[in-house]
Amino acid sequence: MKKIAKTLALMFAFVMLLTPCVMAATPYDTYTYSINGDVLESPDAYVPDGVAPVNSATIGLDKLGGVKLSNPNDVEADDFGNVYITDTENHRIVVLDSNYNFKAIIKNFVNGDGVEDSFNTPTSTFAVSTGAYKGLYVCDKVNKRIVKFSLDGYHFEKSFKEPQINFASDTSIYAPMSCVVDKHGRMYVVSENITEGVIVLTNKGEFINFIGAPKVSISALQAVIQTVNPWSSLEFTNIPTTYTTIELDRTYGDFVYGTIIYGTDDENSQLSQLTSKVSDYSPVKLLNAGGTDIMQRTGFFSPAGEVAVENKVKITAANEGAPVGVSKIIDVTSGPDGVWSILDSKRAKIYTYDRSGNLLYIFGDYGEQFGQITMTGVGAGQALTYQIYDVEQEVGKDENGNPIIEKVPTTKLIVLDRGNASLIIYRQTEYAQILANAIKLQNDGEFDLAADAWNEVLAKNNNFDTAYVEMGKALYRNAGDDRKMLDTALGYFENAYDTENYATVFKAVRAQIMEKYFILLVIGIIVALFGVVKVFSYAGKVNKAAATKGGKRTLKEELTYGFHIIFHPFDGYWDLKKEKRGSIRASIIFLVITVLAFYYQGIGRGYYYNPQRAIPTIFSQAAMVLLPFFLWVVSNWCFTTLFDGEGNFKDIFKATAYALFPLPILVIISTMLTQVLVGTESQIPTLILSVAYIWMAFLIIIGMQVTHDYSMGKNIVTVIASLVGMVIIMFIAVLFITLITKMTSFATTIMSEIRYR
Repeated sequence: MKKIAKTLALMFAFVMLLTPCVMAATPYDTYTYSINGDVLESPDAYVPDGVAPVNSATIGLDKLGGVKLSNPNDVEADDFGNVYITDTENHRIVVLDSNYNFKAIIKNFVNGDGVEDSFNTPTSTFAVSTGAYKGLYVCDKVNKRIVKFSLDGYHFEKSFKEPQINFASDTSIYAPMSCVVDKHGRMYVVSENITEGVIVLTNKGEFINFIGAPKVSISALQAVIQTVNPWSSLEFTNIPTTYTTIELDRTYGDFVYGTIIYGTDDENSQLSQLTSKVSDYSPVKLLNAGGTDIMQRTGFFSPAGEVAVENKVKITAANEGAPVGVSKIIDVTSGPDGVWSILDSKRAKIYTYDRSGNLLYIFGDYGEQFGQITMTGVGAGQALTYQIYDVEQEVGKDENGNPIIEKVPTTKLIVLDRGNASLIIYRQTEYAQILANAIKLQNDGEFDLAADAWNEVLAKNNNFDTAYVEMGKALYRNAGDDRKMLDTALGYFENAYDTENYATVFKAVRAQIMEKYFILLVIGIIVALFGVVKVFSYAGKVNKAAATKGGKRTLKEELTYGFHIIFHPFDGYWDLKKEKRGSIRASIIFLVITVLAFYYQGIGRGYYYNPQRAIPTIFSQAAMVLLPFFLWVVSNWCFTTLFDGEGNFKDIFKATAYALFPLPILVIISTMLTQVLVGTESQIPTLILSVAYIWMAFLIIIGMQVTHDYSMGKNIVTVIASLVGMVIIMFIAVLFITLITKMTSFATTIMSEIRYR
């Protein structure tokens, strides 16, 4: 007993030791989306760094005159790890070192004229760490200028005053809110209330042009009026929205990201571009020097923040009052190897993408816990930036036992929590580092190594559809003629339901098979065509013999008569009724064959046409065929009785059943083709199905006309009436079933009351 007690005590102590680790979970969920828009849980990519946010107290501003951060507007980091906080209401820039300790304050300076100067409502900064244009650029909003400082000592270097710009509107005022400088020294400026787009300046601050003007939307009323009278557009004034912030693409240095917050009138347009992947109403764009949006949108959804816009903020817990609707993107930041992130102030979430537009992960939430972002009147957060710099670390010992010091790259994400006037620092997890390595290897063309890296990602997160896709791509690039690798790549695309890439690899596999078995395929096609010709020839002989034969028809003759009707409907339906060439038993067989054909279609379609492998039951397929069939027969019988139709219920049943004859044949053919046709070729099976339905409808119309001995006009009227009658019958049936259900429930309640009383 003592041993057992000791063992239990040790186990309890062990659990207690582990408890802090368990309780240290991040206060938000990390997830991605599948190709179908389903939430896929993901390991944490970034977790809060440290034990508390970085604020005035931790920085030490209290000891430096007691002026705390007040309404900071932006955060920026240079390549050395220094962090710049734009303390707007205090008209200064607070500089921190890589450990977030106080380093300097940029506030008062001597300008180029030798005069004491200062900021007036600075809004943002941009740091150029290397090259001819190295320096810290500050947007000085009210003073209508951009001021440049050195990164060494933060001395004043130059002031770019208000450029000469001919604005389209007399009310436009130059008030720089955000700026970046590319490797050629061009400055891209977002100015408050400027609707013409992003302002482009030379390295001397001279105006070049506007680029990337946001699209102007019109109301439904305007669209109608302009359709009726194109010149009426002169009567409307549609003001485009403005860019909110801008960021340089770190990977190439020539392109700029810009974010736009659209009004409520444009939210539906923004929502539609999630799946259409057009850039007109995208809340984030990647602009080249000419203003063209060159962003790749090859992911499952267009990079625009939240995908399931009706979802609550919490994924695993109900959260009443949580925001819904399209994301409100207030900032964008660029990371290494084409990775970039955006901040959604509506949900306090950070969405990270690769340069192809694939969603990598989503994390963040609003709240008061460490790692969460405070909601304010303007939304959550205010700005974010990547902090990327090298840290000297000991990586081992040399042969003499001396430490080996190397520079290790460090990547963090910093969010400016405006509500608390603080910084939230997020550091990469091991999972994010592995994912970043896979992206880097892929961008560098190291596809063999990239495949191994993506495998490592999947080992950490087998929910990550993008990893399956990229793994498949890596294998396909390396496969060449290796059939085994191609088949493996197909398997990865199947796991991600990625039909587009699946089609590409499938065509390569198909080409190999056709090349290897070309002779056999040709022989097979010839044999199949010969068989079709023989079947139709045999059916023709049987029908010809049956036409002159008296007495009772055999089942074979009744079934083969379907071949005659589909090509000769007028005289075929006449003989069906007058010469008794068909029968109810043959009609039932046609119905059964049709049900089986649709069941085969449900289970036999190729992966490209049924990526989720949805398999219907035989009963659902029977209902799909038999319900409309009998609704049509009953409805047509009811109306043709009123319209003096000569056909009885039995005649209508047979005529409709024989009209089904081409449908199962073409359904089976189209289903077989789905096994070998993908991509744009998928239109062929669809076309065959369309022909089948049109052919069937044509036979039904002719069959009803001949059966009831109607003129074409009267027949069309009864066909339309029969279709309306089908709807009425269904409505009455639903009403009757509902009434019976209510009566049964009422009777059950009464019996229960009587039994208990």
